Order: sequence, then structure tokens, then C-alpha cells
Amino acid sequence: MGLGDKMFRGMAWSIIDRVSIQVVQFVLGVILARILAPEEYGIIAILVVFIVLSGVFIDSGFTKALIQKKDRTEDDNSTVFIFNIGISIVCYLILWVAAPFIADFYEIQELSLLLRVMALSLIIGAIKALPTTLFVIDLNFRTLTKINLITVVISGGIAIYMAYIGWGVWALVWQTMLKAVIGLILTWIIVKWKPNWVFSKASFKKLFSYGYKLMVSQLLGSFFSNLNSLLIGKYIGAKDLGFYSRGIQFSDVVYSIFSSALNNVLLPGLSPVQDDKKVLVSMTRTIIKTSALITLPVFLGLAVLAEPIILVILTDKWAFAIPIMQIFCIARFITTVVVVNINLLYVIGRTDLVLRQQYLCIAVRVVLVIIALQYGIIYIALAELASTSIHFFINSYYPGKFMKYGGFSQIKDLLKIILAGLAMAAICYLLMLFINNDLLELIIVPIVGILLYWGTVYLMKIPEYNIAIDKARGFMKGKS
Repeated sequence: MGLGDKMFRGMAWSIIDRVSIQVVQFVLGVILARILAPEEYGIIAILVVFIVLSGVFIDSGFTKALIQKKDRTEDDNSTVFIFNIGISIVCYLILWVAAPFIADFYEIQELSLLLRVMALSLIIGAIKALPTTLFVIDLNFRTLTKINLITVVISGGIAIYMAYIGWGVWALVWQTMLKAVIGLILTWIIVKWKPNWVFSKASFKKLFSYGYKLMVSQLLGSFFSNLNSLLIGKYIGAKDLGFYSRGIQFSDVVYSIFSSALNNVLLPGLSPVQDDKKVLVSMTRTIIKTSALITLPVFLGLAVLAEPIILVILTDKWAFAIPIMQIFCIARFITTVVVVNINLLYVIGRTDLVLRQQYLCIAVRVVLVIIALQYGIIYIALAELASTSIHFFINSYYPGKFMKYGGFSQIKDLLKIILAGLAMAAICYLLMLFINNDLLELIIVPIVGILLYWGTVYLMKIPEYNIAIDKARGFMKGKS
């Protein structure tokens, strides 16, 4: 099996993993959103920020360092395993002490106990992290799909029952905890690896030299990506934060599917050709165009259908989330292209450049969000769209400098795909003006949109159309 076919197969299973999980989580989330109030989702959004930031510390870039390293050893694996567990305990103790102060800052006293319980998932996740990384290195996403799907179904089902009987925000906290515990048990039942309990200073030093810049970059990225939640929760309120978090839910479901697939496959898939610039650029160009061919119509379709989706699925109590959803659909498409550019620098071992770009991206985001904060959550979403657009050019600068494949070259490659997507979106929007029924719009418009888009792509003779079709057929036949 060639490298390209193996990457496509890995990406396909990764997408199946994310789609199956996201579909289940989406259904569970809809049920929970109908039971719980926006304020309760706002509270959980605040907690998630601290969990995500701690998770970056625990990983410290070691996961990607292991994947990128060609000559990894068992001492490397064991060193990362021990380090992750140790740091997770330290992070938990810090959050335990900080919890009352965080609750006082947001003037929500129940945050303290909620955070102390939910943060236990960090230690559980750290024990599971290394075996999961080994599955990723082997591009064994089929196993991960099975584990994740079982985990999500069980934890989500219990959370719905808890919400129904009146547990409120605690239902969401226990959903997180159960997901971590069940995932841990299933992973260790299946994985064949066992630690040799060796902590090698030499391994740590070598892995950390690659990973620490990545850790700083991811930490800064995670903090400032979640800055909106922290600021909205404090200065606007938990209710508006609930609307904001639900507004980005739909675009984030799609983004999570594709970005996770790209992140999982690009580094292990492209690392073997990291020294052959011509092949690396050629494969990157194909990945960007093929992924955009698939993701663009999905994001544009969601933006067009945002109003009926939210009114029908979540009910009109979430109507304030509609413009947030539309704005973030556009922003998340741009970010999927950014993901490829960042991974390209990971592949060639230049995490220092990723960090350098991150500083500039952060400055742009902070300035725009602070300006928008006084005008409300819609303007904060617009600030995110503007900063994401600028981030694209920042993150494509070094690929352009070193490989002659920068932002404008990528836009040129994507131009026909973008035109096909915009044509589809415009016609679908006009069609909705005549239907004027939310349920009928959700039935008719997607069908018309799919036919319009793929028909336009076929007529425009976009090469990646045939590539995607051929790869999909091969995968379905089990030959990829």
C-alpha cells in the first residue's frame, strides 16, 4: 500500500470516527439543550476552558514529538507516559486550589466544586494518552472509532437521564467524567503496549526540544481561542455565553470532524517525505484542494440553513445563536486550510516558526476581540471571522517562503471550488425565500444544494473531483 493510499485510508477512518462520534454527540447535545438552560451551558463553557488549557500542559507537545520522531523507542514511549501522568496530577492540584478563586471571579459559587470534580478527567485522560498516540502512529483509526463511539453513547445516555431527573449542569460534568473513565478502560483492554516504567532523561530532553515550542504555541492558541468564553462569561454573562457556545456548536461539529482527520493523518503521513520538498508540496496541494472540495459546501450549507436548523432542532429559545452560527461556519472553513499549513511546519520540524506565527495571530485576535467586546456577542463573532482571515495569511507565510506555496497560491488553487460553493449558497438562499417553511427548507434545500454543487464541480472539471471519487471507491472496496 502506497503512502498516499495509506494516508487516505487513515483519513477516511479518522473521518468516519469523527462523523460517527459527532453525529451521536450532536443528537445527545440536542436532547440535552432542550432540557437544560442557556445559563447551564454557559457555566460548562467556562469550565471547559480550564480543562483544555490544562490538557495542553499535560501533553507538552510530546504526542506530536513522538509521531514526528522516526527512530522512537520503548524508552521514549514510557518516558512520555510517566511524564503525562505526573504533570496531570500537578495540574489537578493547581485547579483544586484555584477553584474557589475562579468561582469568586465569575461570581458563580458552584463553579468551585464543579471544576474540582471535572478536573479529575485530566488524570484519567493522561493515563490513556500514550496508548491512543500509538494507535495514531499506526494510523489505526478503526480501533479508535470503536472505542470512541462506545464511550460517547454510554456517557451521553447517562447524561440525558441525569438531566431529565433534574441534575442540571452536573449532568454535563458527569458526562465528561464517564467519557474519560469508559475510554480509559476500553483503551487499555485493547492496546497491546505496556510501559517498561523507564524515565529516560535523554529521551525526555530530545522529545522536549521538539515539543516545548509546540506546547507554548498550543497553550497560547488554546488560551486565546477560548478568550471569548472567558470574557463573555465575566463581562456579558453566562446566558449570552450559552447562546455563543451553542451558536458555534454546529460549525464546530463539522470542523472537529475534518480538522481532527487532518491533524491525525498529516503529521504521520507526511513525515516520511519531509526531506523531499517537491513531493511534500505536491501532496500538500492535493490535500488542501481535496479537503476544501468536501468541506466548503458543508460549511456554506450550514450557514444558509442556520435559521431553520436552530429553530427546528433547538427551538426558538436558542434563536439568538443563529447569526453566531452563520459567522462561524465561514470562519471554520478558513481554519481548516490553516490547519494544513501549520501541520506542514510540524512535518519539517519547524515548531519554532509555528510559535513565532502564533504570537502574531494572538495579537490580532486580542485586539479585535477587545474592540468587539463592548458591542456584544455578534460583533465578537465577527471579530473572530476577521482574525481567522488574517491568520490564514500569517500561517501560510512560511510555506510560501520555504516551499513557494503560500497564501495567494493556495487561494488560486481553491478559486474554482470557492466559486462553485458560492453559486450553490446563493441559489439555495433564493430558494428558501420561496419555501418559507423551516421543516421543508431542511428537507429540500440540502438536496438541491448537493446536486447544484457537485454538478457545478463536474462541469468545471476540477481535477480533485475525480481524485476524491476514485479514492472513495477504492476505500469502499477495501483496496485503499
